[in-house]
Amino acid sequence: MSKPADFVVANASGADVRTDLNNLFDAISINNGFGSVPTTKYKYMWYADTSSGKMSFYKANASDKLDFISLTDGSFFGPNGSASNPSYTFTNSTSTGLYRSASNEIGVSNGGTNTALFKSTGTDIKGVLTVAPPSGEAYIQVQTNSINNEDAYIDFVADTTYTDYGLRLLRGSTGANTISQLVHRGTGALELIALDGGEIQFKLGVDSNSTLLTRWRYTNVGAYIWNGHNETNVTGGFHQTLNQSGVILPKGLASKRGANHATLTSGNMYNFYWTGTALKLWIDESDEGQVSILTSDYRIKKNITTQTALGIDKIKLLRPVNYEYTDYGVFKGDGDGVAREGFVAHEVAEVIPSAVNDEKDGDAIQTLNIDAIVSVLTKALQEAVAKIETLETKVAALEAG
Repeated sequence: MSKPADFVVANASGADVRTDLNNLFDAISINNGFGSVPTTKYKYMWYADTSSGKMSFYKANASDKLDFISLTDGSFFGPNGSASNPSYTFTNSTSTGLYRSASNEIGVSNGGTNTALFKSTGTDIKGVLTVAPPSGEAYIQVQTNSINNEDAYIDFVADTTYTDYGLRLLRGSTGANTISQLVHRGTGALELIALDGGEIQFKLGVDSNSTLLTRWRYTNVGAYIWNGHNETNVTGGFHQTLNQSGVILPKGLASKRGANHATLTSGNMYNFYWTGTALKLWIDESDEGQVSILTSDYRIKKNITTQTALGIDKIKLLRPVNYEYTDYGVFKGDGDGVAREGFVAHEVAEVIPSAVNDEKDGDAIQTLNIDAIVSVLTKALQEAVAKIETLETKVAALEAG
């Protein structure tokens, strides 16, 4: 059999007609796969192009040829197409499908608009990405090859200055104990927002039941609270054996005593605690006594009366002393040998109780309220002045006589 010149059966003898028909049927059976372009082409004629290895057909103009399938492995081919006219589309939506947007790129078109680009370097989503599985957890995982030692991160870009990233959420590349970072660029604020009144919490370490421990939290009224946990076997973070908590409010500090830990600081920790009537100073876990606040406004006082007890009698009972500091408690190292003048607190308390804070040999270091002592001294001085004035009057009368 030979390649026919066309698909027209010539008017000839029976044998020639038979040969002509056999050639035509052979051409049809092999889709004109003779290795060269047919001499006469017909619209929509199939053509097995053995030179290119592709199955083709001629368009309606019987001149242009479209390749669409591999003669070797059956792979499909199509035109590049575009977003408005995708190459691979659907019967009821010819503007939705796939097309070749550029070299090594596959474009996804929905309604004639590009919505995604799949490239050799990554994927571009032209719209909202929603992860909504029919069941189970919904998550996005960003993972690098374990042998590459590369960071894994998500970048957010919303301006023309920081075109690489303005905000980055990063996981480091140095193994199981690597760093994690939230990196914010620019001079604008980095805001953590709990829009509907929820707390913002910071969790650090786990307890003996492997429960995450909330160490710090911001409440919906703006209070900054730290939580102490009565745990001695906490994994991660600091170990705190005293169950002590505190809170910083927008209007000030309200806390319980602090606790030092060697791994946190080499110095002493300090804290202030308002009892409701007095301000106490704590160094580590020791109550160092009351902080004197010399307020004297009449608006914070009631039942005001003039002192009637003799101030001179009280002053006579006070014992002024010389002393040096010892190396006691947090005052260790203060034994400097310097001679000082003053009083012994518990001795003063026996004479002027309101002049001394806390109890002798108690948990707190006793301190003095100097204003109470000054008040008694003033009363004693007034009594002495009155006596002096009386004596001066008597002396003047004697001199006149």
